[in-house]
Amino acid sequence: MSASTVPQPDAAEEIREPAAPEAADRPWRRAVLSGLGIFAASKAGLAAVSTFAWIGEKRPNVTATYVAAQWAAQWDSVWFRDVAKMGYYADPYNAPAAFFPLYPMLIRALTPLCLGKDWVAALLVANVATLGALIVLYRLVEHEFDRSSAGRTVFYLVAFPTGFFLTAAYNEGLFIGLMVATVYCLRRQHWWWAGAFGGLAAFTRSAGILLAGAFVYEYVRVNRLAVRRNALAVLLIPLGVVGVAAVSLHAYHEPFAFLRAQRYWGRHLDWPWAPVWRGFGSLHNGASLRFGFSDLWVHNLLELASVLLIVAMLVLMFVGPWKVRRDQWILPLLGVALTLLMISFPSSHQPYPLYSASRLGLEVFPAFMLLGRLGARPALDRVVLALFLMLQGILAAYFVRGGWVA
Repeated sequence: MSASTVPQPDAAEEIREPAAPEAADRPWRRAVLSGLGIFAASKAGLAAVSTFAWIGEKRPNVTATYVAAQWAAQWDSVWFRDVAKMGYYADPYNAPAAFFPLYPMLIRALTPLCLGKDWVAALLVANVATLGALIVLYRLVEHEFDRSSAGRTVFYLVAFPTGFFLTAAYNEGLFIGLMVATVYCLRRQHWWWAGAFGGLAAFTRSAGILLAGAFVYEYVRVNRLAVRRNALAVLLIPLGVVGVAAVSLHAYHEPFAFLRAQRYWGRHLDWPWAPVWRGFGSLHNGASLRFGFSDLWVHNLLELASVLLIVAMLVLMFVGPWKVRRDQWILPLLGVALTLLMISFPSSHQPYPLYSASRLGLEVFPAFMLLGRLGARPALDRVVLALFLMLQGILAAYFVRGGWVA
């Protein structure tokens, strides 16, 4: 056979190479870049708000450092910093026990690296944790839905009217990050990682214990009734609560001091619809054309509107054109559990039936995932961002000057 008769490979075959979609796609790189961009944009916006919040101020001591420190000097921030500095000190209600240990421990550990300035350490931990939360949330939403929904979800979270709490010295960002990491690992069937993140979440906030139920649900869905060794990873989640109980026992000689501490704020168990009904009642009784809108009325409006928005998003995850697949039900079910816990413990000492619901609602991240999908409609996206950002600017300026928001 002559050389001219030897079959030659097709040109397309010569250059075709096996595809490597995971290596080329780099989903975590995209999540990091998107999270960093949204994080930087939110900090720039809040820096501007923090600056202009002091317009008209006559005192000469309002420096940039002073303004920055105010983000770690308001309300719960003081409790967290006091626990970090002095430990769980005693008072009539043992109120410090209500602030779970992980965030204060991290503040205490980083304070020496921040030249002894605990407020710097508190803000550093909170903001690094928030950045991590945005990155993991982006990755979770992209894994469950698509890239554009992931970007909108993360942006809506930081733009939410109370999203500035993710910048303040609060543990919201840390808890959201650990919770989202737990769910992401569950969805990828990394059971031991899910248990570890869930345990840290339960060591951060009491709502973290709900992740044990999420773990069981997802494990049974994937494995049916076949129990394997990795099922034991669920025990790491209640271990976080055991750690809190151990800290309480050491400090107050009772393991559940963190439960009794809620009496300081008048927290008590109630039917979940009762605070919502009282919230509507407060709006009806709190405003009139003659007397105008009171501080109480506006606060109750913020709390009630936040709860109603979250509930609406969770309902749409079950019914309608945006409902999630049955294998994704862990998302709305966890959202429902977080919402029920949030509204079922109102305060009898405060005139706000849904006390702090607008801040705690940030933790119901599945609701923001659905909102991120709805935002594919440009008109809705513009309305949501305009409303969220304008309200956050007002509330953040009020908060940084010592006002109570949620």
